[in-house]
Amino acid sequence: MDFEKTMQFLLEQQARFDARQAEFDARQAELLARQAQFVDRQAQFEERMTRIENVLLDVATAQERTNEILATLTERHVDLAQSHKELSDAQLVTEQNLNALIATLERHIANHN
Repeated sequence: MDFEKTMQFLLEQQARFDARQAEFDARQAELLARQAQFVDRQAQFEERMTRIENVLLDVATAQERTNEILATLTERHVDLAQSHKELSDAQLVTEQNLNALIATLERHIANHN
């Protein structure tokens, strides 16, 4: 076996290995950079999701308060409608009594003339 050929073969193999190793290292560095970008984007996404969750919670809380206000307004509207009916009924009675009083006074005046 020729020692020089063997040595040349081993040196070429080592050179190819070194080249492949350099390429692998470059790809590894690129992957690490992409992973760092992904981690940053993931953190931004999680921050945005947290803000969205907080906004949704605020909207839900506001909606609950609006529902409570609406329920109160509905109850008060029913009470007001009932009160208005009672007032209308009382006004009708007052009008009838006033008409009766006017009729009585007109008869009284007519009888004294």
